[in-house]
Amino acid sequence: MLYAGSKALRNAPYMLSTAEDMQNVTVEDMKKLLKTYVQNPSYVQFIAEVDGELVGAIEFKSGDKEKISHQGSFGMTVLPEYRNYGIGRALLETLINWAKNNSRIEKVCLEVMEGNIGAIKLYKTMGFVEEGRKIKGVKLEDSYQDLILMAIFV
Repeated sequence: MLYAGSKALRNAPYMLSTAEDMQNVTVEDMKKLLKTYVQNPSYVQFIAEVDGELVGAIEFKSGDKEKISHQGSFGMTVLPEYRNYGIGRALLETLINWAKNNSRIEKVCLEVMEGNIGAIKLYKTMGFVEEGRKIKGVKLEDSYQDLILMAIFV
């Protein structure tokens, strides 16, 4: 997972994390993170494999406090060479189906950079609607990107 994560973040201008961020994550850190998914019934992670190689992942976490535990957000990544083959759509469909079958989850949220047109198009075709924006939510080297807040009720 660490290898695939850092590979997916190379040349990935629309990801919030960077390959450098992944260099600071240890195997022990990853084990602790994965353990949280096992312990919380409202956290989940799905992976996509091609020929035994991890090529994509989506992870969802619900709110930890009672009043916001009905909703949560996800992050998704697909290795660059496997993008535009429907893997992201398949991961997202899997997550939405899981959420529909989880009695605690009512709303699935996300944040996406305004320039990530392909992802925004995918989210809209899956039924997500824009709820708002974080103006200049991401600072790049020489510019900013708004973060678009989107959600779907399941």
